[in-house]
Amino acid sequence: MVNELSKQQRKVLIVLVIAILLGTGRLGFSAISRGAVEVHLVKPVTVAWPGTTPDEPGFSSEMLTLSTAEQEPDKPKADQEAVPSTGSAAEATLAGRLDPNIATSEQLQTLPGIGPVLAARIIDYRETVGKFVILEDLLAVKGIGEKTLAKIRPYLYIKE
Repeated sequence: MVNELSKQQRKVLIVLVIAILLGTGRLGFSAISRGAVEVHLVKPVTVAWPGTTPDEPGFSSEMLTLSTAEQEPDKPKADQEAVPSTGSAAEATLAGRLDPNIATSEQLQTLPGIGPVLAARIIDYRETVGKFVILEDLLAVKGIGEKTLAKIRPYLYIKE
């Protein structure tokens, strides 16, 4: 088959093969040179009865309190009052935090760095694409980057 090609066609074929090999080698090298990816695993804690803790060395009841508070952001703490849920606007706030899936434009504008335009984009995104499953889904909204999300994260929660 190669013998049937003209001299010029063989040269082009050789150049293409070399280009493909170089491109593949470069992709492989860049994948290797990126280094290791840092992965954080979270081990869930199961408690048989409130006030009991696992019998693991180095485990303290403070760790249990902190991890439980982080896992259940929609439950108000003892020193906070729960907001009565009389409608969707009232349901959007919980102990001073907003659920971006049901918050109004006015409520979203109370967040740092969120103005009327960005609030409208958040509402438009959730109406066209669907509900936010995790807070990182807000990064898909035009105008919200890592820094903005870091600023508003303490004021948000996602209702399950």
